[in-house]
Amino acid sequence: MNGLKTTVLMVTLTLMLVFVGGLLGGKTGMTFALIMAFGINFITYWFSDKIVLKMYRAKPVTETEAPELYSIYG
Repeated sequence: MNGLKTTVLMVTLTLMLVFVGGLLGGKTGMTFALIMAFGINFITYWFSDKIVLKMYRAKPVTETEAPELYSIYG
């Protein structure tokens, strides 16, 4: 179900960008917007986990810093 939601959101983003591109630049604008949408969707789909981790300044936690996390699987 999550895959379907992701697909619907990415298609919706693409259609919105192509529509705006068409309004601003006609056929050339639509083509440019379609290429940009594919690029944005690719980056978002493959690198979203890294983007969120950087956004929250996440860092690895060592066993000495949080032994309770490591004892779960121990």
